[in-house]
Amino acid sequence: MTVVHRIEEDMDRENVLCTTYQMRNFHRQFGDGFFSVLDVMNYIQHHQVVKWCGKGDRVLDVCCGRGLILPMLRYQRKEIAGYVGVDINDGMREQILSKRVTDGKPFEEGYYPFPVDFVLANAAEMSLAIDGHFDVIVYTSSIEHMHKEAGEKSLIQCRRLARKGTRLILTCPNTPEEQDGYDTQYRAHVYEWKRSELIAALAATGFTVEREWGLLCNKTQLRESAIAAGWGDLFDSLAQVIPSEWLIPVLSPAFPSTAKEIGFLCRVTA
Repeated sequence: MTVVHRIEEDMDRENVLCTTYQMRNFHRQFGDGFFSVLDVMNYIQHHQVVKWCGKGDRVLDVCCGRGLILPMLRYQRKEIAGYVGVDINDGMREQILSKRVTDGKPFEEGYYPFPVDFVLANAAEMSLAIDGHFDVIVYTSSIEHMHKEAGEKSLIQCRRLARKGTRLILTCPNTPEEQDGYDTQYRAHVYEWKRSELIAALAATGFTVEREWGLLCNKTQLRESAIAAGWGDLFDSLAQVIPSEWLIPVLSPAFPSTAKEIGFLCRVTA
């Protein structure tokens, strides 16, 4: 199977190992003053992941790309034991180890108050290239960029790099149960997992889902869900003064069953 930047019209997703297309750098988008609902969603999900990191934690960022979580860790979790980013694209090495994520400028030694490392590896085989175990494993908006079989193997690899008590934070699209996972909503995606498939795979791998939340809903569907929950007046009041780019990601966590993107907080319990 091949590694490609994104899926082109003549490609068969079932023959693609993964795509290297990355989420947009929301730090720069906010700095430029132009951002979308996806940028806000991605900022919020990374910010929350940082809140789940604690003093002395060793953090693994699976399919790390540019390392978008690093600026938040630098300011809010200075006392983690270290960060390791793993990616199949070696072009991310220089970005992680020598350039600031926020503006791409070089940084000097000591810029991060904790050790930072980059490992070039396929996530489906990464335990062969990474030493030790981790307390927090970050797997945000990435598993959908992999062939289903590779995604399954990557979860097994996550478990091998975890220990009892390790937290896995995984986010991905919420694909309708009747839809073919290879019939994706974005060209950058290879296989979009159904919620039932993912929960079963997590359980089989040894992860217990402790929390599930929505990341992104269709605005109309979000309003309908809010009305059903008795929040209709609140939603309409907020919608008058808060732009949709912020309102939708802020309210979507309450409605994971109807969200287009969902998140899971998992833990190794045995």
